[in-house]
Amino acid sequence: MKIKPVHIVLAGVGLAALWYTGSFTDRLVTVLARFIPSVEGFRSVPYWDESRWSWGYGTAAPGSTGTISREQAFSDMLSYLLNDYASLKPRVNRSLNVSQWAALLSFSYNEGVGAAYKIVPLINEGDDNALADKWREYVYAGGVVNQNLVDRREKELDLWFS
Repeated sequence: MKIKPVHIVLAGVGLAALWYTGSFTDRLVTVLARFIPSVEGFRSVPYWDESRWSWGYGTAAPGSTGTISREQAFSDMLSYLLNDYASLKPRVNRSLNVSQWAALLSFSYNEGVGAAYKIVPLINEGDDNALADKWREYVYAGGVVNQNLVDRREKELDLWFS
């Protein structure tokens, strides 16, 4: 297997996670950089994703043609996630750890920040059981339960409770 620059970056991110004690945001990015690709996968060409063309690690593609590199897809993914963090942070008045923020941002990345706004009140109330029940409702694609979403919600909740 040929080692590509993205593999070096991802390996570096993994190693950094073992010893890095930097800022909260830096640690959050480290967790997200590992988690999101594991639940999204990578596609270099656009694919139809229920309501739009997507590519890379699930970000919006400009249309149905073209390609995106892993490096650009990774950068786009982090940009989306950090924008969602900036949008959600003022609404969350409960202290969340890195894993909880990563889980919430994965949810937001997949379902949209509007869906994340809907679960923020439960986060702020601190009732994690009610939150988990609500979180598990977001498993429909095209009006049908999607097993990939069921699996993703459980992985996000595992991250939340870790």
